[in-house]
Amino acid sequence: MQIRPGSLLIAHPVHANRENSKHVVYVTESTSVSTMGITLNHLSRYDLKELMARKGIEWYGDREVYIGGEFNPHALVMLHSDEWYSSNTMQVDDSLSISSDGLMIEKMEMGNTPEWYQLFVGCRGWEPQDLAHELKSKKPKWLLLSRPSLELIICSKADKMWDSAIAECSQDLISNYF
Repeated sequence: MQIRPGSLLIAHPVHANRENSKHVVYVTESTSVSTMGITLNHLSRYDLKELMARKGIEWYGDREVYIGGEFNPHALVMLHSDEWYSSNTMQVDDSLSISSDGLMIEKMEMGNTPEWYQLFVGCRGWEPQDLAHELKSKKPKWLLLSRPSLELIICSKADKMWDSAIAECSQDLISNYF
């Protein structure tokens, strides 16, 4: 089972750890050394206006910020459509990219934003053998959806995303067998 960037890790309905319950993680990078991702549906108590004020930037508007994961929790990360870029932008798959740098914030401040974007603080990470164990054990903690629909990622509301991901994963499993 190869985990590719752009895949989704979906918290197993029965075996997921309590802290990952109903989480949906978008895999942004997968190498022989680590797998990185961001939790798509864990809303934080912050909004972008508050985070920008901490940096001395006056921000107009109200944009939700999600908790991407426990690693580097002070880093602002943007998952976005791939027509936009900054100095530290990495293409994840054929539709989405990820950025995290000071220029990104400057561009946003000037109104230069991607067509679609979502903001996160922090990210998730696993060593390959740890994630493989969490996926392949007798009681797997995650389900893997290798080719999620872009609509699932972009259009699902945070509180409904896990249900939508489970439904898409179930449909994917059924279509592979029939």
